[in-house]
Amino acid sequence: MFPVVMRFAILMAVLSAIYIALGWYMRWDRTRRLNDEHAGGQGGALTREDYVAKGLAKYHRSWERKLLLGIFILPILAALGLALVANYG
Repeated sequence: MFPVVMRFAILMAVLSAIYIALGWYMRWDRTRRLNDEHAGGQGGALTREDYVAKGLAKYHRSWERKLLLGIFILPILAALGLALVANYG
């Protein structure tokens, strides 16, 4: 039982690291694009910081951020499916 728990803990650690890295990268990329848009004249009377903050608030509610949770869900479902097939298939 201990090896199974260790493998699961290692899997969760690796998936958490991937989730954090991708989340950081996507936020950095969105900030960069918002800064470029503001420099290009979009944003009207908003300051650059306000424009970026408003854009990042939209990002935090977006489907892209919610899709990152698939990093945890898909590998665990695949492992469970393989275990079921191995045991009962």
